[in-house]
Amino acid sequence: MKTTQPGLLIDPARGMAGDMFSAALLGLGVPQGVLLVAMETAARRLGQVSIEAERVPAAGDVAVRLHIRLEPIQTHLPAGKAWGYLEEAIIAVGLDGPYAHFARRALGVLVDAEREVHGGGSLPVAAAASVPEADLAKSPPSFTVTAIGAAHTPYHHQAPYQPSPETGSGEDDFFVEVWPEYAAGLADLTRFSHVFVISYLDRSTGYSLDVTPPWQGQTQARGPFGTRSPNRPNPIGISRVPIRRVEGNRLYLGQLDLFDGTPVLDLKPYIETLDGASGNDGWLEGSDHLEMHRRGIPHQHGAEGTVLHEAQDILIDVVGAAVGLQYLGVDLAQVICLSPVRVGGGFITFSHGRLPVPAPATRTILEKHGVPYAAGPVEQKLLTPTGAALLAALEPEFRPRDGVSVKPIKIGIGRGLRRIEPPGDLRLGLVLL
Repeated sequence: MKTTQPGLLIDPARGMAGDMFSAALLGLGVPQGVLLVAMETAARRLGQVSIEAERVPAAGDVAVRLHIRLEPIQTHLPAGKAWGYLEEAIIAVGLDGPYAHFARRALGVLVDAEREVHGGGSLPVAAAASVPEADLAKSPPSFTVTAIGAAHTPYHHQAPYQPSPETGSGEDDFFVEVWPEYAAGLADLTRFSHVFVISYLDRSTGYSLDVTPPWQGQTQARGPFGTRSPNRPNPIGISRVPIRRVEGNRLYLGQLDLFDGTPVLDLKPYIETLDGASGNDGWLEGSDHLEMHRRGIPHQHGAEGTVLHEAQDILIDVVGAAVGLQYLGVDLAQVICLSPVRVGGGFITFSHGRLPVPAPATRTILEKHGVPYAAGPVEQKLLTPTGAALLAALEPEFRPRDGVSVKPIKIGIGRGLRRIEPPGDLRLGLVLL
């Protein structure tokens, strides 16, 4: 069944970069006054910027090339601050719905890749241990912990942080599936109104004892035990959630701030007389961001300790892509990418040395998100980390380039600044599926 919104066809036969994607959106009909102003608005949070569009011949057609001049205040940015700047930009340029969500996903993909490439740490591996008392000071003990079930939620890419315990889901989207051998332990739990769900945050990627919380306006480093960061020596989560009912081995709950499939370690009833003591908000007192947590508004945090390189370029590219797609009304559930994605070849100089193309962050994104890619057709870098992140965030259907019968109703061509023969062009098409 055809949709009223157009879908998007992407052909990265000669790679893809963020500026090429935005340039191709101009070719599809997004006005310069809309797209370039939005990109400059996002970038000015990190310095001065000017962007000009140039139209050049392209094999019987016209391609668009962007000339972006940056005067950054800082080129590298902690991920937490990048999230804050992105949220400000989303509001400033009027992104909403799936397009705002797409922008957040794209930045999240880049943050995850940077964390993995630049040594964000690895999860502590729990193992049974018996340590002599005399050796405790030299070797802390570790223990084996067994999950009693798994959380099921609609969150796969982004989850709210500390949703309001009083808010129910309205549907049966949130439940803990307790393994059958522990199901009898659910007896009497429904006599309580709320439960503490104790979970193992399996998407955590290591920790630092010097944390800059990724909340807007926070610049002071904190100790992880004075924060609710998911990245801690033992990545254990605690969520207080309203109980709805028990059916067999399923405990149905109100909104649960966990990714789908998160291992659950234990369930403990909330007892108002014991657990309802008053307290304070500590160093968070007066924070506007705290209100988002209190109300359970879904949002995403950056990874503490992760630094984005060329942050100004990233904000330009992510916001430009989202604004252009929103202007065209593209149905983000109808995106096709022709494969394989060409990454180029040769070598690049990186902080870890001289490494083959694709760059480490790019390769991480491609492999983690199942993007089919191939080397060539030239010995230069054709696919950038931001280009790969935009692809991953769009979550397209990949189809082999040969034999695709989808015919675009309009084509836009974005050309990069690299001098490549034939030129490195990215083709986007609007399609009706």
